[in-house]
Amino acid sequence: MESLLAKVQGEGNRSDELVDTLVRNLSNLPARPADKPPYVGIFAATDVKVGRQKAVERLQELQGKLQGDLNGTDGLVDDLIRSLSGLPARPADKKPYESLFAESKMVLLTVQQILSIAPEANSDRVKALAPWLNEAMVEFSINTPLRQAHFLAQVAHESDRFNALEEYASGADYEWRDDLGNTQPGDGVRFKGRGLIQVTGRTNYGECGRALGVDLISNPRRLADPDLACRSAGWYWSTRQLNKDADRDDVETVTRIINGGYNGLDDRINLLRAAKRVLGI
Repeated sequence: MESLLAKVQGEGNRSDELVDTLVRNLSNLPARPADKPPYVGIFAATDVKVGRQKAVERLQELQGKLQGDLNGTDGLVDDLIRSLSGLPARPADKKPYESLFAESKMVLLTVQQILSIAPEANSDRVKALAPWLNEAMVEFSINTPLRQAHFLAQVAHESDRFNALEEYASGADYEWRDDLGNTQPGDGVRFKGRGLIQVTGRTNYGECGRALGVDLISNPRRLADPDLACRSAGWYWSTRQLNKDADRDDVETVTRIINGGYNGLDDRINLLRAAKRVLGI
């Protein structure tokens, strides 16, 4: 919803009125007086743009209050999403969210399924990674079997069958690599490749850390922990917009973008075939 709110422009409109109503509802505030524009009386701001930004921040704080069975607040959320997305109003005979989102075909993978794709993987390592792999795929919309198959094939290859969350080399070869942002002594080793898709270099660590809300410059080894090893791979996949190439079943393009070339292409293809079998494609 935050990304949709960020697209609202211009003067106050219907979407602002719905946002105002939702914030008041979740905050247990009285309804907006008919003679007041949106956000006035909630925030100490009269500018609608400032009100929108503060509303986004407030909704982030309040979203945990959406609990339990469907209720009137869910109707407000549904109405707001439809308004922000330019969709028709919810039909009177439909419950909130019904027909609003396409049914997900994503498969939540078990440890055994992952091991079936990469039998050489260490089973204990896969047990530690499996929940985070699933969460990363949810977080970064790797949410169809074909997208999942491509993602899993690539990360399995890049991580040596999930056995290396940190590259085997010392990283010394990356010293003073300006293209990686390695401008300080020791940066090559400090910011060696880590994660399932090995994020490398001070610049990439900084970008990844900001996106994931973790200070990876001060604590670069954190990227080799199972949670961030998976999330960083999802972040990398998303920032390179690889879902669209996976949707076309274009393993060569996915490989080129991740690798910079076609190293290990045959192995990636074999892993993709195994992932497709497991996912029923």
